[in-house]
Amino acid sequence: MKEQAVRVAVHRMRRRYGELLRHEIAHTLKSPADIDDELRFLFSVTGA
Repeated sequence: MKEQAVRVAVHRMRRRYGELLRHEIAHTLKSPADIDDELRFLFSVTGA
């Protein structure tokens, strides 16, 4: 793959991972409005 194609693929992969992560977290919460707070908490405890 050319460098630009790799960059595009990585960008798409990160975006898709974010979508999947938000979807899975939504299943654990009562209110979808809490997703962003839950993600911030998750990243704070994992050091991400």
